Amino acid sequence: MLGFKRIGMAALLAFVVVLCLQPAYFLAMTNLDRVVSHQRTWQHIRDAFDAGVLETGYHSRHEFIDSGDRYTDCASLGVGLQPDVSATVEGITAPRPASMTDNHACDDLKAAAADPAKAVWSRTERYWNGYRLFSAPLASLVPILALKLINLVLLAIVAVLFCHQASKLVGSGPAIGLFAPVLFCCDYVRIWHVTPHTVSTAVILGGSALFADAVRRQAGLVKLVLLSALSGSIFNFVDFLVNPPWMPMLLAFFVMAMPAPVTRRQKLAIALLCVAAWFSAYAVTWLFKWVFDALVDPAFDVRADVLKTIAFRLDGDFARVVHIPLFPTLKTVAAAIVNWGLPLFACFVLVVGKTLRGRAFDRSAFFWLTWPVLIPIAWFEILSNHTQIHTFFVARSAAAAIGVAAAAALIAAGVTREDLVLQARQVFTRRP
Repeated sequence: MLGFKRIGMAALLAFVVVLCLQPAYFLAMTNLDRVVSHQRTWQHIRDAFDAGVLETGYHSRHEFIDSGDRYTDCASLGVGLQPDVSATVEGITAPRPASMTDNHACDDLKAAAADPAKAVWSRTERYWNGYRLFSAPLASLVPILALKLINLVLLAIVAVLFCHQASKLVGSGPAIGLFAPVLFCCDYVRIWHVTPHTVSTAVILGGSALFADAVRRQAGLVKLVLLSALSGSIFNFVDFLVNPPWMPMLLAFFVMAMPAPVTRRQKLAIALLCVAAWFSAYAVTWLFKWVFDALVDPAFDVRADVLKTIAFRLDGDFARVVHIPLFPTLKTVAAAIVNWGLPLFACFVLVVGKTLRGRAFDRSAFFWLTWPVLIPIAWFEILSNHTQIHTFFVARSAAAAIGVAAAAALIAAGVTREDLVLQARQVFTRRP
């Protein structure tokens, strides 16, 4: 399966495919405005504010439908709706209503909906905004409430697909351990309120499910590396730097769970190649976005608009940032555990702990399966500033890391779904 020739072939093919995707991204974004009705979208936005589906200010009254990262939700809905701007500029530079005051993005969106011509528009050029291929046509066709409900259905589908494919690869018991912390230790149950977060999460879980299926079918190195590169590129296209380490961690874990006859060292090599392919494709796709920005917008300044922001996100000073090693990781893990689902997570830990007690435990297998959790930890530490400022959604990667560790422990102890169900009945019904 391995060898320099095969590795080189996999890397070359992945690079060519990622390069071919860049003009496709460009054409998709620069033609999107041609199929979106600004008038209908603005009307749907106004109706959403009137109905309370969208709200102004920093505090939401309708948490059941309008919670989470509301800033990003409103900012994304206004992207690409600037009047009298070409479809190319709309698609690549992504202008959105953004006043020069400290207004919330929802305040700016509501004001712009009343009169787009009088709004102050700011270009968001650092990111691809590819999530708009999903959200912009829907926001034009259906009410914003319907868009959010479609988000909910999408997340439910990818969650089922992910759990199904994971259970076929590692077993249903470890699959429960893999996904339960994601469900209990982050905001997964309300991600659907924010469309960009929905799209990026769907790519993570849906892409990982397809990768798990390829691993189970013992796909070759070339196919696994190619799938990893495709996933990294597509994720950068739709993501706002929300949870990049989540997906490569899952890919590495699934490779380490690959069935015999592949040796552990071979699995490690394949996993590292897949992770490298994912991050390389992610970086190349981001780089091309800045190239396209420079071609479309002569005022685009890489130093001011990109490099300074990168430096700030890495280790910049901010009120909530503490420059102590491992503090970003500890803060993020704590945010994941001390969450709405803490009672449910505590029950999950109790059941898993009692199930593992007294069973034979393969420590070597556990450590080989668990090392992928180092990927989000490294990300948390390198992007210390970003991690600490945006802990509330970065915590999703921490929750997923807890899931990987739990799944690894269940695999190392040979725990099945039936074992977990039996133990849960004994714990909560007090049966002997």
